[in-house]
Amino acid sequence: MKVYRQGDLAFHEVSSLPPTACPQAGIVLAYGEATGHAHRLKGRGRVWRQDTRLYLELERPSQVVHDEHEPLALPAGAYRVVRQREYVSPYEDREVFD
Repeated sequence: MKVYRQGDLAFHEVSSLPPTACPQAGIVLAYGEATGHAHRLKGRGRVWRQDTRLYLELERPSQVVHDEHEPLALPAGAYRVVRQREYVSPYEDREVFD
């Protein structure tokens, strides 16, 4: 399984979407907390959600774009979108935000 990264997001390749995932409107994968910039899909695909998990399904190779990062090229397929976490202390970690 391949993992791709752009800023505070990681894209974990998955064999298929969960059967209970629901399609989401729009192309935004995550908003930056500090700047308001967004990780957005540029290409042919769809964003899905299952509970608190986010997925991306691409019909063909596409890009994820963000104002503060280089475009990320992703092959066609399905991905779980994960907000990366950072170490704070032995008792705490937190999500990373752009």
